[in-house]
Amino acid sequence: MAAPEPSDATPTPANLSRTATAVCSTPAFAREMVAGGVAGVVAKTAVAPLERVKLMRQVGAAPRGAGAVKMLREIGRREGLPGFFRGNGANALRVFHTKALHFMAYERYKRLLLGAAPSLGDGPVVDLLAGSAAGGSAVLVTYPLDLARTRLACAAPSDVAAGMSGVLRSAYKEGGGVRGVYRGLCPSLARVLPMSGLNFCVYEALKARLPREEDHGARSRRRVAKVACGVAAGLVASTATYPLDVVRRQIQLGGGGGGTLQAFRAIVQAQGARQLYAGLGITYVKKVPSTAVGLVAYDYMKALLMLPASDHKTNGSN
Repeated sequence: MAAPEPSDATPTPANLSRTATAVCSTPAFAREMVAGGVAGVVAKTAVAPLERVKLMRQVGAAPRGAGAVKMLREIGRREGLPGFFRGNGANALRVFHTKALHFMAYERYKRLLLGAAPSLGDGPVVDLLAGSAAGGSAVLVTYPLDLARTRLACAAPSDVAAGMSGVLRSAYKEGGGVRGVYRGLCPSLARVLPMSGLNFCVYEALKARLPREEDHGARSRRRVAKVACGVAAGLVASTATYPLDVVRRQIQLGGGGGGTLQAFRAIVQAQGARQLYAGLGITYVKKVPSTAVGLVAYDYMKALLMLPASDHKTNGSN
């Protein structure tokens, strides 16, 4: 009996070669955007239930004194499994574009800085500046989706039917135009600029201290150590900038007064200084798996898309 001839779907060396050629012919910046976007979506979806609990606590929609576990049980009882992921569609769409732009922009800004100001060197200062600029650029492009996600996550079940487009239309009308869908942008930028810069800066500074790979065991230990570096960077950046995130969420929902400083004062006066760190514990809990999943997914996507290994890429968390 003659052996069957290989079809186009059979993974023969020739087919693999054509696939590799097609992938490699795609511009590197496009592959970086896809890798970063997919990694961001996977990481955010993995911690979506915790993200919703954090949002509800930030904006005062959670029952007083209720812990995270109790809130998760209540969401499951009232809304079922879909309730854990309410608002995650808008969040995933936002995160894909944000992370895709973030990683790509970071690379471009870093190269621009190295070329324009070589005296800065290839160190933490460049990572801080490039990361901050990249984070700000990504937020400007994707901010309306973040506003829609916040309102969907905190809305009553009866108000969710309008979906993301309905929420954005409502915000547009409330704000008298484009300003409505960018409500809370200033505190967002005030938080994202230093947070994104610190994520890259701390991660790169810690990773530079790791020993080089020598054998299989050392490579495995280095991968684990990289995840630890990413988690540490995310925790440092989140702690330093968390109060601005609380201000941003309350402004998005129409509370907190006028500008960022006025909203900051209004929250402290009305709810106490502790409200500025409401939900911080759940942020810590979700930061560890989110960062770990993001790093693993990004590494996998880089290999899948045949991007060269790079020691200076990280999972910049939101």
